[in-house]
This record gives sequence, structure tokens and C-alpha cells, in this order.
Amino acid sequence: MVRFWAIADTHLSFGKPRDMTRFGEKWHNHAERIASAWQACVALHDVVIVAGDISWASSQKRVLPDLEWLAQLNGTKVLLRGNHDHWWKDIQTARQLAEPLGFRLLEGDALRIDGAVVCGAMGHLAPNDPHYVPDPKKDRFSRELARLESALQHGQALRQADEPLLLVMHYPPFTTDGQPTAYSALIARYQPTACLYGHLHHDREWSVAKQGLHDGVQYHLVAADFLEMTPRLVWQTPTERSE
Repeated sequence: MVRFWAIADTHLSFGKPRDMTRFGEKWHNHAERIASAWQACVALHDVVIVAGDISWASSQKRVLPDLEWLAQLNGTKVLLRGNHDHWWKDIQTARQLAEPLGFRLLEGDALRIDGAVVCGAMGHLAPNDPHYVPDPKKDRFSRELARLESALQHGQALRQADEPLLLVMHYPPFTTDGQPTAYSALIARYQPTACLYGHLHHDREWSVAKQGLHDGVQYHLVAADFLEMTPRLVWQTPTERSE
């Protein structure tokens, strides 16, 4: 049996230490708490999906201590970029850095791993989100919407009968006040087994965040502080029955 776990917003900073308690006491010793909980529940052969905001580092040199720390924890790790992952300049250079350490990376694509297909795109704030700020030069909303569809298409192409399709995003596919978006409509159309996301860090956002079954898709908010620094079990391979 292989179990799939997820956590987002690890916000590591071993290359240049950062006091995370500025965001509240829930972040006190957060890296140590993540490691302790992770090692207690994740087996060596399990898979852990890290859904963005992996590190505060802004360069590949500075992120290396964070990736090396993460690499030592149990399980095969699948990484997705978050809005604070400034060390992740593009998917090619990020893979060149992280894959030798054993990581698998996603950006608008998919991979099959241990009986499941995992696909992912970072996402962005949608125009109907109360915090959305237009950025016509980059148009990150449209870029990420295209990457999301590409990820789902890749995932569906890889998927075989009875395999789950796990979609990973960093931003929630709904607005921060819980309203549907073009992202959530696309997800409903493709019907992945589950959608995992992070990014939300406030009680008022958690209270309206989509969790559980919605439009046929199982949603999991996996921000580290929401999970009290403990990876969440999101899927596991069926246990084989003995005859």
C-alpha cells in the first residue's frame, strides 16, 4: 500500500533564517514541527505532494539548504511552485536543481507515480477575487488558466482505468471568499479525483474554503498552518486482498 500525503506553504528558510513568528505564534518552530509530524506519519515508500511556497529563497544557491532538508524526510516528494518560490525561475532550471535530489516537479503537466496520476499548475487570483489586482503585462490569471488545462489534459492522457487523478494547485481554485471561478469551472469539467491547494492563512479564509466533495471533486486545503504542520493523507492505493 502506498499513501499519498499533501502539505503546502512550508516556507523554509535555512539558507537565510527568517522569523516566521511575525505571522503568528502558530509558526513557532514550524520547520521542526513539520519534520516531526512528517516522519511520524509518512513511510519511506509513500508520496508527499508539496503544493507551493516551499521556500523563501530567491536564488538557487540559497534554496539548496531547504531542498536538502526536505530531501532527507521520508517519501518521494512532488513539488509545485507557489507565489513565494522566487528561486523557481522556470521549470527547466528548477528541475535541473531539484531532480538530482530525488524530487519530481510539476508545472502545467502530469506524472504517473505509484498507482496514481498527479498533475498540477500554480493558479492565481481570479478577476472576481476581492484581492485581485490586474497585471495586463504578465496576465498571470490567463497564463495559469492555460497551464491548469494543460495539466488536466496531460493527466487525463496518462490516466489508466481506475487510476486516481490528483490535481495540485497552490492558489485555491475558488476566490478567497469562496466563490467559483474559471479555474473551478475547468476542474469541474475535467473531474479529477481530488484537488489539493494551499495559500490561505487566515481563519476567515479557512472558514469559507472549499473542503470535501464539490461538483464531483474532493477538495483539500493543505496549507501547513491550517494542518497544524502535519501532512494530510489525501489518497492511498487499495489494500490487496489475500485469496
